[in-house]
Amino acid sequence: MTYSINVLVIAGTVDARNIISELIKTGVAVTATVTTSYGSELLEAYEGIDVHKGKLDSDGMLKLINERKICCTIDASHPFAREASVNAIEACTEAGIPYLRFEREGVTAETGRIIKVKSFEEAARAACTFDGNIFLTIGTNNLKIFVDTIPDYKNRLFARILPDSRMVSRCEEAGLSAGNIIAVKGPFATGMNIEMLKHCSASVLVTKESGEAGGMVEKLEAAASLDIPVIMVERPEVPYTAKVSTLEEVMEFIRQQVK
Repeated sequence: MTYSINVLVIAGTVDARNIISELIKTGVAVTATVTTSYGSELLEAYEGIDVHKGKLDSDGMLKLINERKICCTIDASHPFAREASVNAIEACTEAGIPYLRFEREGVTAETGRIIKVKSFEEAARAACTFDGNIFLTIGTNNLKIFVDTIPDYKNRLFARILPDSRMVSRCEEAGLSAGNIIAVKGPFATGMNIEMLKHCSASVLVTKESGEAGGMVEKLEAAASLDIPVIMVERPEVPYTAKVSTLEEVMEFIRQQVK
């Protein structure tokens, strides 16, 4: 069955690409938003979709919704992209269209030493209590917090980031140099994570609760195998108006829009 509607997908994740692929199969017109050139490049494989690159506040998103005659929005942004989700909710409310959050399931840690914290500031303080090197898999937005908090950070911090020039620039702006940066594209198997932790002589791993799609299982397995503690930043709280966690539920949401 095909549906002649235009759907906005807040993208930038594997989840979003899976959703877009399924929407295309049903003939849905897709408008996708991403914030980076890398995110835009990943969507080039999907023919016929309209891609908007760049950050949007709620007003910008509302304008896009009106211009593209969007009938509903699926928010499949990263679990830590709180601002994007809040802006999408506000824009959809203002436009009077349905909003649906796709939230990947979290990972339940069954092995290893896990220290859960509520913020990156708390994570940096917790990392300070450990001697030795610190391996960061938190992206680049909050690196400065660790640089400002960790004594002798130039010798102790190692950040794994995407091999994107903008990400490298953020690292350098935060105070990190080439010796602190591991710019490489995932996904990473458990064995690869183990080798990276060994390469950095890491005594602690700091990561985000990004779920299975974010490689969390492999990170936890690697840390547990080396008996390295993990400081995990929990997902931010967002006032989602509707939320699902499976592709089947997303497609049911789409079917409801054409009834």
